[in-house]
Amino acid sequence: MTSAASNQSARDAPAELSVPDLYTAITAAMVVSNEDLLSCHFGLWGPDTETDREALLRANRVLAGGCNLEPGAHWLDAGCGVGGTAIYLAETHGINVTGLTNCEPHVAVAAKQAEQRGVGHLVEFRHGDFMDLPFADAGFDAVINHESFCYAPDKVAYLQGVRRVLKPGGRWQALEGLLSGRSLSPELEEVHARMQKGFRMPPLVTWRQVLADLEKAELEGGEARKLDVEVAQSTQATRNNWLLYLFASPHLGKERQPWVNFMQAALDFDEGLRHGAFTYRLLSGRRPY
Repeated sequence: MTSAASNQSARDAPAELSVPDLYTAITAAMVVSNEDLLSCHFGLWGPDTETDREALLRANRVLAGGCNLEPGAHWLDAGCGVGGTAIYLAETHGINVTGLTNCEPHVAVAAKQAEQRGVGHLVEFRHGDFMDLPFADAGFDAVINHESFCYAPDKVAYLQGVRRVLKPGGRWQALEGLLSGRSLSPELEEVHARMQKGFRMPPLVTWRQVLADLEKAELEGGEARKLDVEVAQSTQATRNNWLLYLFASPHLGKERQPWVNFMQAALDFDEGLRHGAFTYRLLSGRRPY
């Protein structure tokens, strides 16, 4: 999540709040969501998944799979939010994680959570723009984006920055919603536009475009593993739970409107996914040796 992305969002989907302001406004909801997981992401369901919590943990495992998880490895979580994924990686694997967010209030919130969980010595959170990564060359074993890559206004420029900060052989991986490549009906174009406004994000790109962008950024072995079936149960549960919440709480105050709009955008993604317009993918690429 970047300040540059917020400027692009203002052009593509005019909104009252910038990206940092949106995430500032929904910080409290993000902290209490999903208990200790500090996650406002979709989960991934598998054969042995029985609860929403297990699906969220599975999403973390899928995102991290194939990367260097040895203790002492150093990862960058670009667009880290309130720190859920970074803290999970430190707790589970003992790796060092730097979290970068363009929402300045999230830095203190995430750092406090890391200290309370006993991994403050492994995790660092910084305020900054992931379109201009404030890090030395070749410093990270892995760079991840957990539903934050969508905010990059120039995907190639972002991936070029990722390549710069990765060590030779290091991997970039992202879990992200994308366009499937199918033609959008006027109704689905409207769903896409509404989702952009709710999330304060640029238009989605196709997964094939990301593969082309990886090649332009000179990241090898580009992949876009399809996870539509795994994520569908999570997006549908989000829809059902949110509609039930709105039914039980019909008179939400104005201060809750950013969260309402954010959740409506999540429902829009579910609708696009169900109609085959959107897809959910594990994206990956590697810096050559």
